Amino acid sequence: MLFNSKGISLIVGFLIASQLSYSQEKWTLQQCIDYAMSHNIQIKQKTIDKESAEIQLHTSKMSRLPDLNGGVSQSFDFGRSLSRDNVIVDNNSASSGFSLSSNTPLFTGFRITNQIKANEWSVKAAMADLDKVKEDISLNIASSFLQILYNREIYKVAKEQITLNKELLDRAKERVKAGSAAESEVSEANATLAVKESDSTTAYTNLQLSLVDLAQLLELDQVKDFDVIEPQIDSLMLVGLSNITDAELIFNQALGARPSVKAAESRFEQSRNNLAIARSGYFPSLSFGASYSNGYYHTYNSINPSLSDQLNQNSRRTLVFSLSIPIFNRFETKDQVKQAKNNIIQQQLALESVKKTLRKDIQQAYYNAVASRDKYNASRKSVEASQVAFRFAYDKYSAGKATSYEYNEANNRRLKALSEEIQAKYELVFRCKILDFYMGKPWLN
Repeated sequence: MLFNSKGISLIVGFLIASQLSYSQEKWTLQQCIDYAMSHNIQIKQKTIDKESAEIQLHTSKMSRLPDLNGGVSQSFDFGRSLSRDNVIVDNNSASSGFSLSSNTPLFTGFRITNQIKANEWSVKAAMADLDKVKEDISLNIASSFLQILYNREIYKVAKEQITLNKELLDRAKERVKAGSAAESEVSEANATLAVKESDSTTAYTNLQLSLVDLAQLLELDQVKDFDVIEPQIDSLMLVGLSNITDAELIFNQALGARPSVKAAESRFEQSRNNLAIARSGYFPSLSFGASYSNGYYHTYNSINPSLSDQLNQNSRRTLVFSLSIPIFNRFETKDQVKQAKNNIIQQQLALESVKKTLRKDIQQAYYNAVASRDKYNASRKSVEASQVAFRFAYDKYSAGKATSYEYNEANNRRLKALSEEIQAKYELVFRCKILDFYMGKPWLN
C-alpha cells in the first residue's frame, strides 16, 4: 500500500468529489462513504448500542413515576375454612377478589437523579463511539479511494511509456534498414518494450486489485465494473497546503472535536455520577403507597349476601408511607463507594491517556505534513531535471549519437522521478487532509 497502517488509520473522508453525473458503476468518494454509513455492520452494531443507552436513560427517568399493579384471584375451599365473617365453618366455599396498588418513590438519597445524569453521559459516550466508528470506516474508504487514484496515475505513466517505446522501436527498425544501426539495436528495443509492457500489466493489475479492495470494503455483492470518479487532486492539494499551520493550535481545536476525547470525557463524568449513586445507599428512602382491594364470598348450602352488598361491605382502601433506614448491610455500600472512587481514577487516567495520544498523533501528523510538502517540492524539481535530461538523451538517440543504454538510463531516471512525484503528491494530500481531520474542518465538495 501507499501508506503505512498508522497513517491509514488517521485519514478521514476527504477528496469529496464534485457533484458529477455518474453511471451505476462509477462512484464518488462521498457516495462510497454514504453507502458504508447505511450498510456497514460495525456501524449498525454501534447504533444499537446507542439505542440501548437511550432506553436505559428513558427507564431511569420513568422510575420517578408511580407504578400501578392489579391482581385478580379465585379460590375454592372444601371442608373447614374461614368464612367471610372470619369464623371457621365446616362448609364448602368460594371467594373472588381483585386489588389495585401503587407505589411512588419520594426520596431515594438522590439515587434516581444521579442515575439519570449517569445515563445521560452514557448516551453521549455511545454517540461518540458511533461517531468514531463512522470516522474509522470513512478513513479506510478514503485511503482505499486514494490508493485507486495513485495506481491509476502509475498505470497512465506505464501506458505512455509503451507508446514511447513503440515509437523508438520503429525508429530503430528504420535505422537498421538504412544501415545506420546494427540489428542488435532492434533486439534491445524489443526487449525494452517487452519490459515496459510487463510493467504496464503489473500497474493495471494493481489498479484492478485496488478497485476490488474498495468494493469489498463497501461489502458490495457485485465488484465487476466497479469504478470511481476522480476528484481534482491538484486543487485539493493547494487548499491543503494552506492548512499546515501550528501543531499546538491544531491540538487545541481537536480537543473539542474528536469523538475519542468526547467518549472519554463522557465516561469520566458518568463515573462521578456513579459515585453519587453508590453514596445514596447511606441515605434513608421514603416512598408512598396506596392500594384498593375487594372481594366476593360464596358459601354453598347457605344464604349469601348479594354481589353489590358484598362489594360495598368488603372494600378496603390503604394509604402507606414507608421509610427505610439503612443500619448495617455488611459494608456493601462502603465497598461500592470505594469501587466507584477507583473507577473515577481509572476514567480520569483514560481521559489523560486519550489526550496525550491525541497530542502525539497531531505532532506526528504536523511534521509528516511538513516533510511531505518538502518532499513534493523536491520531487517536482527532480522531475523537471530528469525530463530535460531525457529529452537530450532522446534527441541524441534518435540522431544516432547515443547508445540505447544511455537512452534507457535517462528514461529510467525520468520514470523513477515521475513515480516519486506521484507518490509525493498523494502523500501530501493525505497528510494535509489528516490535519483537516484533526481541526474538524468540513470536507470539500
